[in-house]
Amino acid sequence: MAGTPIAEILDPTDVFVDWYVPNERLSDPKVGNEVFVLFGNRRILGEIVEILPVSDVYPGAGSSAARERTASQIARIQFSPGAHPPALNSAVDVHMHYTQLSARIASMLVKLFGLDEL
Repeated sequence: MAGTPIAEILDPTDVFVDWYVPNERLSDPKVGNEVFVLFGNRRILGEIVEILPVSDVYPGAGSSAARERTASQIARIQFSPGAHPPALNSAVDVHMHYTQLSARIASMLVKLFGLDEL
């Protein structure tokens, strides 16, 4: 039909990851926390910019008595400037350090084993 859009132009600088925060966690993620998005052997630094309840993104019946919902919150992660994000609709893993000490230890191990050059 006339006037119907045939394509959507995406802004490649506005790419983010929706992380379904697991219910079993040591502490709650907060806006501003740094996280690592793992895509294959790449570690991409990002930051939590928004936290939403799952119902805001996917309204529906929720969990049933037989099966509990795997996540009750979604953390929206924006990549650091200059980072090369994974392809759209890619499956990634998200890791968040719960303390500054664990983040420093992990950073030292990555540098020690040369994993930051992959």
